[in-house]
Order: sequence, then C-alpha cells, then structure tokens
Amino acid sequence: MKILFLGWEFPPNSVGGLGTHTYEIVKSLSRKGVNISILLPFSAHSDIPSVRFYSADLAGHFSVYARMKPLFSAKAYNDVYAEMSAYTSAAVEIAKDQKFDIIHANDWITAPAGIKIKELSGKPLLLTMHSTENDRTIGHPWDFIFDWEKKAVNSADKVITVSNRLKDELTSIYGADPSRIEVIHNAIDKSKFDGHALRKNSKVILYVGRLSVQKGVDYLIRAFKTVSEHNNDAFLYVVGDGPQMSYLIDLTIDLNLSDKVIFFGRVPDDILENFYFMASVFVMPSVSEPFGITALEAIASRTPTIISAQSGVSEVIKNVFKVDFWDSKQMADILLGLLGYPAVKEEMSTGAYSELTNLTWENSADKFIRVYNSMLKK
Repeated sequence: MKILFLGWEFPPNSVGGLGTHTYEIVKSLSRKGVNISILLPFSAHSDIPSVRFYSADLAGHFSVYARMKPLFSAKAYNDVYAEMSAYTSAAVEIAKDQKFDIIHANDWITAPAGIKIKELSGKPLLLTMHSTENDRTIGHPWDFIFDWEKKAVNSADKVITVSNRLKDELTSIYGADPSRIEVIHNAIDKSKFDGHALRKNSKVILYVGRLSVQKGVDYLIRAFKTVSEHNNDAFLYVVGDGPQMSYLIDLTIDLNLSDKVIFFGRVPDDILENFYFMASVFVMPSVSEPFGITALEAIASRTPTIISAQSGVSEVIKNVFKVDFWDSKQMADILLGLLGYPAVKEEMSTGAYSELTNLTWENSADKFIRVYNSMLKK
C-alpha cells in the first residue's frame, strides 16, 4: 500500500498538535509496512526509516497559525493564499513522478493540493481534519479558509476527524455526509514522558499551548487571581506563544500577578518534558478544542489535569476534572482543592494514566490502515 501524505507541520517545525500527529502517525504506519511519501513545505529529516520526504521549498515557511498578527490583516491573508498556492503547485509536480494508491491530505492548507492531485490521478482522497476555522477564530472565520474547508470535506472520498466533537461540527457547519466521516482520536507515546517527577511539593500550575483566543488562557489567568489570593505559594507557568501574548501579559499586570505568572514562550520538546514533570497541576482551558494532545502529555507525565468541557480529549479520558472554560470561579475552586489535597492529586493522576493504555499511535495506525483498505476496495 502506497500513500502520498500531504503535510504542513513536522517536528521541529511545529506549532501544535498537527506536527505531533503527523510525526507519530507516519512513524507508526511505516512500522506496519505502509509505504509513505510525505510532502512538506520545508526540508525535513527524521529518524523514521523507509519514509521518503519531499519538500515544496517554500522560502521562509513557518506555520500560518503562528504568523497571524493581527489575525485578520490583509498581509496575513495574502501570505496564506500565496503559500497555499505555492505548496499546491509543488505538490502537483512532485505527484506526477510518484506511484501511490491513496492521497492523504491534512487540514484545509493541504486540501487544494489533494483535490488537484485527485483530479489528475484519479486516486482516492482521504482528508484528516484536525480543527476548523470556526474553532480557531471562535466563530469569526475567514471566508476564504471557511470555503476551502467546506470544499475539502465534501470533495474527499473519506474524512477522518480527531474527535466526535469535530465530526459533529463538520456535519452541522459544512453539511458533510456523516457516513463518510470516521473518528480516530489522537494518541500518546508514553515512553517519551517516563521521567522522574520533579514536582515534590510544587505549587506550580502549568499551561502549554498556543496563546490565541481559542485557547482561553485569559480565563485561566483570572482563575489564578483567585488562587493566588488564597495560596501565596502558587505560581502559574505559561509555556507557548501566539497572537495573544501581549494581551495576556497586560492582563497579568492589570491583575497584579506579574511576580506570579511567568511566560516562558516556546521551549524545545526535551525542556517541555521537565515542565510537565515539575507541575503540580496542568490546565487546558480551551474555549474550543477539537482534541488537545497536551492534556495527554500531562497525563503521561502523571500530572493531575483539568480540561475544558469543550474539548475532544474529554471523550477518551475520564479521570480528569472538566470545567466550562468561562467558569473561572469553578476552575479556581478545583485548583485550590488539588493544591491543598495531595491524595486527591495522586488518585487522579494514577487513574488518568491507566486510561492511556489503549491510546497508542499503533492502535491509531491500525484504524487508518482499515480506512485505507476500505477505500481501495471501492
């Protein structure tokens, strides 16, 4: 089985879960004997054997989501369009010299290339949707991206979503046929987080992710204001960057939390693991989250975890506290409870860790292979 895999992010050129997903699923598929050629916007090197990498060589590439400052500027819009067009042209040319059975595109940014290659080759198109423009902009999508997402989910022969929540969104917003959509949840490689916990008596609350309106970090900071009033030893570590960085720093100053909330920016993966290990509690307060791989990373590090009720990861993990993103009071109450009662933290982290047993990338790869085979039979 030969797959032409169209990707946009790949470690270390990653902003969020898309890059992690691409690396892990390609590695697991390759181990199971799937022949993969992957096309990226940049040159990539990896420890994955037998996978062929091709580059569209887009000069100055980095993720479109990291660059949108301000989010709706004309320059950002033009940059996105230009990079997508260049990637599509390069992908079409590279595909002409490839032999493959299935085209596998990821998100809207590679979908135009997938659709064009399908038209020229007659091969079936699988599209994995990791998020939607509606999610990323909290209901204020760019029409250009919205239209491409709609075309993509209705042009693909099969669509994969990373959660039932995202599947429901595709059917309700884009009118996608639910019978053509299958859910394959994201997973975790626990071996990467088998270090020694550094937290001991830590009072560190941790957030990891992009700093964008979708992620709800401002609600966490407001909750932490209450926490700090009752627990002077508590700190909030914010790891990541994004378009809301300046706003969140200003909010911290306004709430007189400058000495308690520390912004670290983006950190390398090997350093990020230490943040998980030292944290007493991890919080994912997303306003809207199709999945949320960082929650699995925290759980794999045996860190007690609070997640937004508006997240896809809540479908597969039960031993976590779930809170509505907007309810900063409840979020603060839970944080104070976890910081004050170590036995509760231990019970929660142990229970959540046990739930990761079947959430492996190998199991996800098996599900993708079943989808590939079903497409080839038609």
